[in-house]
Amino acid sequence: MQLIDGMLKELRLSGFKQHLSSLQDQALENSWSYSEFLSHLCEREIANRFQTRVSNWRRESSLNNAKNLTNLSLENYPREVMQTIRQLQQSTDWVDGANNILFFGPSGVGKSHIANALGLHLIDQGVRVKALSAVSLVQQLQTAKTHWILLDL
Repeated sequence: MQLIDGMLKELRLSGFKQHLSSLQDQALENSWSYSEFLSHLCEREIANRFQTRVSNWRRESSLNNAKNLTNLSLENYPREVMQTIRQLQQSTDWVDGANNILFFGPSGVGKSHIANALGLHLIDQGVRVKALSAVSLVQQLQTAKTHWILLDL
């Protein structure tokens, strides 16, 4: 078993390694074929990698995990806003099309909460997200501009 653990570590198959024993027992109990056993191991590996990716993307995004869709009271918003938020939740077509969403309103009405919650929702749907303030974005662009080399050919 140590040899297999070493090979799985080398191949970076942590999901295989984590679930190998329990699935092996389950396979024996249920008389799974080799391909069924391998299929179940692969499913666990894929799920493990997706969870790791989502966790990493959430951390990298700079979003606040406390501001999500489950604790957003949509009833406080006008009907049109509620419908729009639900439509944005149901599909990532607007992201795929590189469409922008602009939030307008006075201070304290939840614009940041909605944007943050939609960002977290997108990460859970497999879309990578990064939250930046406008000031931070401009600073990053200015820093990058000083490192550009312009050639006039």
